[in-house]
Amino acid sequence: MLKPNFFPISTLIALTLLLTACGDKAPENEQPGPAAIAFFEAIYNQDDLNAAVKLATPQYGRILESYHSAKRVQSVLFNRRYDSVQIEEDKAQMGRSLIPASAKNATVSLMLDGTYDGNRHRDIKYVVMVKQQGKWLVDKLKADVYR
Repeated sequence: MLKPNFFPISTLIALTLLLTACGDKAPENEQPGPAAIAFFEAIYNQDDLNAAVKLATPQYGRILESYHSAKRVQSVLFNRRYDSVQIEEDKAQMGRSLIPASAKNATVSLMLDGTYDGNRHRDIKYVVMVKQQGKWLVDKLKADVYR
């Protein structure tokens, strides 16, 4: 009597489970902080206005597009140009975001530290984020009360 060969099927199942577990990383826009950072990375470090528009609400995306380039958005809308910049989320105590998973709106504080024309500039941006269709999108920037 022949014994059935289960090796190929069990190997296939094991590899499928392994690949599924490896690909289980949460998308960047599942939390508002990384989504806001990706938006500013597109504007400042990638110089890609189209990528930034995809990370914004339709209303804010139309405002961004009216400036025609990422450099104009930097200088006119955001009031700060950078040659290179590091962008970090200003998280509360213990390095965790305090925004619950069920939230639909959030305000994220981002710290920008970079250079322009050889001069170092630091800035804080307060970004209003909204969750639409399961993705966090940039809705607007809060006005800086100290300017």
